[in-house]
Amino acid sequence: MEHRTLSRRRLLGASLGGVGGALLGLSGCGAGSGSASAGTDHLSLWYWKGALSETLLSTAARAVPGVPGVRVKGAQIPDGDIDSKVRTSLAARAYVPDLTVANSDNLATFFPDENEFLDLRTVGAESVRDQYLDWKWKSCFTPSGRMIGFPLDAGPTALYYRQDLFAKAGLPDEPQEVAEAASTWEKYLETGLTLRAKAPGKPYLVSNVGNVFQQILLQSTQQFVDADNRFIGDQAHVRRAWDLSLEILRQGLSARIRDGTPDYNAAMSGSRIATMTTAVWAINGLKDTAPKTSGAWRLTTMPDGPANYGGSYLTLTRYCRDPEGAFAFLKWLLGPENQLKSYQEMSLFPTTPAAYADPAMHRADPFFGGQRPIDVFGPAAQKAPVVYFSPYEETANTPFFQELTNVETLGKNADRAWRDAVNTAETTLSRLGVS
Repeated sequence: MEHRTLSRRRLLGASLGGVGGALLGLSGCGAGSGSASAGTDHLSLWYWKGALSETLLSTAARAVPGVPGVRVKGAQIPDGDIDSKVRTSLAARAYVPDLTVANSDNLATFFPDENEFLDLRTVGAESVRDQYLDWKWKSCFTPSGRMIGFPLDAGPTALYYRQDLFAKAGLPDEPQEVAEAASTWEKYLETGLTLRAKAPGKPYLVSNVGNVFQQILLQSTQQFVDADNRFIGDQAHVRRAWDLSLEILRQGLSARIRDGTPDYNAAMSGSRIATMTTAVWAINGLKDTAPKTSGAWRLTTMPDGPANYGGSYLTLTRYCRDPEGAFAFLKWLLGPENQLKSYQEMSLFPTTPAAYADPAMHRADPFFGGQRPIDVFGPAAQKAPVVYFSPYEETANTPFFQELTNVETLGKNADRAWRDAVNTAETTLSRLGVS
């Protein structure tokens, strides 16, 4: 699945302000009168392009296999609009989808309105818990303990690196060797210095430091606001990510170009960038951006260990006309067999570890010199930490990414940038009731 730059796009939706409060006590049963599918013979599902297998959705629109009488029809909503459209329908208590997809960084924005969604344990979710990645399952819960999401796909991370450039710089270049040589972020920087000094063309270690900042943060269980609604963005885990990112700048290891721009595409194609720290879903983008580098790339463990970057959930709204039927559809769509099919069709990385053993996931990839990506991403998916995202994460982290960009592209003083990021975040969050 093509995920956006998640860290920059978390949408802080306004809370529905208790819209559902007086109507609740409905957990486990549908309030079908507000459903978008009222009066039809199917359940409604909202999703964005690339979030779900079109083949499987076509099957479900005719009949969900093994679930007599249940049909589910998907309506494709533009990615940037789906959250606001869901909120609008919930506020109006009308035309609400029975099911909807939520991105990994957006599920938390619905926590203040958790009662607008069914607790999936009331329709039998615990019966399939052992089929899913433990950290992904735990991330489906609100701070109060209600399960409002169901695991869709995951975004395990790895270090992508140019084996040819590593070899020409005299560095270890086999995946296991690179994992050891760059086992920490500090060692990763040392590797970058050697690449810059000794590899032909003096390649940069990274395209920009925002990606590194993002990945170091995702290795932490805490982000910018804790479960008690307190701002913690000025604490050591954020400061470490900030300082390491700035050290990459100081050492001249960043190309200082934004991902996805023509400059970025040219740099990747021209072998000017030697590594990427990102998720499994970046594979297709890399192949599209730099096809001539096929065979030169390899994958190995991220410095300081794996994390998760991206992935999605499915939810059942409290207006779902048939919660039991909808959950039976979830079990069918997101069971190991169909997650494997979705991976083959859409590159949606499964949250069901049983799928990792299937031969279809063990094919050698010529782009990575015949390496099997599952050998890196499978273990990474199982070792990712449980990360708490607050509903206010985007509000809190945006000033930090912006100030990091100001340092990188405008030359702003780093100490001032840090102070400005902290002050902006604190001021904005205080208006939203975050202490």
